[in-house]
Parts: sequence; C-alpha cells; structure tokens
Amino acid sequence: MVARKRNADINSFSTQIKGDWKYFNSSDYNYRFNLKNGYFARWGKLLDDDPSYSCFGPEIADIEISTICGGIVSSDDVNGIHCPYCYKSNTDKGKNMAFGFFKKIIERINTNNQLTQVAFSLGATGEENPDLWNMCVWLRDQNIIPNGTVANVTEETAKKIAAHFGACAVSNHFLTAVNGNNLCYDNIERLSDAGMKQVNIHYVIARESLENAFQVLQDIKVDKRLKGLNALVFLSLKPKGRALNNDFHQIDPDKFIDLIRTALSMNISIGFDSCAFPIFAEAIEDLPNRTKLLMMAEGCESFGRFSLYINVDGRCFPCSFCENEASWGKGFDLLATDFMEDIWNSREFGEGRKILLKNNGTCPVFKI
Repeated sequence: MVARKRNADINSFSTQIKGDWKYFNSSDYNYRFNLKNGYFARWGKLLDDDPSYSCFGPEIADIEISTICGGIVSSDDVNGIHCPYCYKSNTDKGKNMAFGFFKKIIERINTNNQLTQVAFSLGATGEENPDLWNMCVWLRDQNIIPNGTVANVTEETAKKIAAHFGACAVSNHFLTAVNGNNLCYDNIERLSDAGMKQVNIHYVIARESLENAFQVLQDIKVDKRLKGLNALVFLSLKPKGRALNNDFHQIDPDKFIDLIRTALSMNISIGFDSCAFPIFAEAIEDLPNRTKLLMMAEGCESFGRFSLYINVDGRCFPCSFCENEASWGKGFDLLATDFMEDIWNSREFGEGRKILLKNNGTCPVFKI
C-alpha cells in the first residue's frame, strides 16, 4: 500500500493493488480498476455519488509518442495513403518521443499514483517509435495499462500488441483507393488470432462514411474475421487538420441517432468518443434501459476532469483536439511547471471544467 498526503486542503488517500485490481481511496473520490480487463468504477463519498473531477490528477493520459505516419497499405500494395480526414495531418516525416523523456512525463503526472491507463497516439503500423515496447513494459511495472490504435499491422506486431496492450483499436478507413472494410477486418482477425482479447473498431462518422457504417453493422453479424471483436466505437468528425481541406462533413444529429438506434436494435456492442455523449444520450432517451446505458457512458473527461493529452514535445492540452487552437496555442510545458498547481488546477482547466459541467459535457471548443 502507498499512502500520501499531498497538502492540507486534500484529504489523505491510499492506493492499493490486490491481485488484478487497483484501488484508489479517499474521502470524496474513489475508484477501482481491473488491470486485466479494464473494468473501471468511480464514486465519491457515497457509492451513488459521481465526482465531477479528480482532484488528484488524471486517470487516463493520451500521449503522442510519434508524429510519424506513413499512411495505410492495402493488400493490393497501395502504399502511403494518408487519411484525408485525419485531424492530426501526420505524414511520414516527423519525430518520436524518447523513452527517457516518456518516463519523466509519466512520473510528473502520476504524482499521486492515480494513473490507470495510457492511450498511445501512434502511426498506422504501431512500429513508428522503436521505444514503444520498452514503454509498455515499464508502464505495467507501474501498474498502468497501455492501449493504442493502429490501422495495419504485421503478424509480428500483432503478437507484441497482444502481449503488451490492454486494448487495441483498428481504424476503419473508408477510402476509395483501398477496401477499407477488408483492411480493417483482416487486422481485427490478426490481432484476435494473436491473443488480443479487447479489439475494437474505430470508425469516424461523417456524411461520407455513414452509408458504409451501416454495412459494418451488417458485417459484424456475419463476417468470421470479426468473431473476436469487442465493440464498434464511433468517433465524431472533428473540423480540424486535413478534414478542413477535404470534402468531409459532420452528419446531422438525427442521422447519428438513427445509426446508434440501429446498432442497439441489432444487439451490437458499440462505444463512442466522449465528444459524442450528448448525441448518444438523446438517442437512448426513450429506451427502457436508458439508465443502465447512461451508467456505462460518460461525457467529456478532458479540461482537468479525468484525462489529459500530452504531445510529442511534452506540452499539455485538455485534449488532443485543442492543440494549436487559438484558445490554447502551444499549451503548457509539462516539465517546466508544477503539474498539479500550474496545469491540472490552473484557471484555464478550471474554466473548461465549469463549461463542461454546465453544458452536460458539450465541447467548449468545437461544435460537434
């Protein structure tokens, strides 16, 4: 057991590992996290209490360890296709975060031993940063679970992912130059065959991808390559990066709602990025199991609530979409500041939290 007292205005707390479980206990903020299957439950003073944020630091960190992405490669040898809707706009020219620098970042943000997971921002193949696997081993030694998203991996990389990640998502790229569904499904099967238990599909929802999304729902029911799929996760199209320079458009909420209801009616496991929470809540408004579904969903966790984004240079933002936005600029230099005082409890993060809580989790930066 590790017990610390941060300062006079924060009650004493403890973290504890029991078997596959990590427990965080304090008077007003508590959680339990399963290190093996990712189950997570959070509560406040009472079990029915729902804390508005973690005063001890982020539960999840989204860390960009590479800005390199050579694009996707299809089975018919079409090379280097960069997704025209990528909000990061990464190319095959970029930089990697060094292992030593990565360790310093984790140690800085995990001051209270409260961190549960790290979501790696990777390139298409997952092998862009050669230090990735050392990072994974070290994280697990700290009882922190690594996760990531890829697009096209080799059998060898799939085995590494299965050995090191808690969960892995495969992006489905609805591109005309490749069969995006087949490319995605082949990689789902590859990861499942390698022993990966929690494999998801990440699917960006846009007007241009909506029709194919319904096809994916049908395929989940019949395509044997998807027998090991955990969930289909819908991502909101962000008006940022290459999506601004190409012909991609956000869909009308009623069409998104129709997609959600169709998936639920087919008994397909689905998920969302937290940006889409308000639409999801509206989609299930009339369902008899609405309360149960809402318990498994959560609005935006950024702006110092429960998650944090750190880019390859070690600069902090409320989330990855805020990077280079006018209101956030270059963000906070993590290693040059007192993280808890100057970032997590900063005026900027605090104001963002207030807006999120006031507007039911609606993004204060983008219209989604």
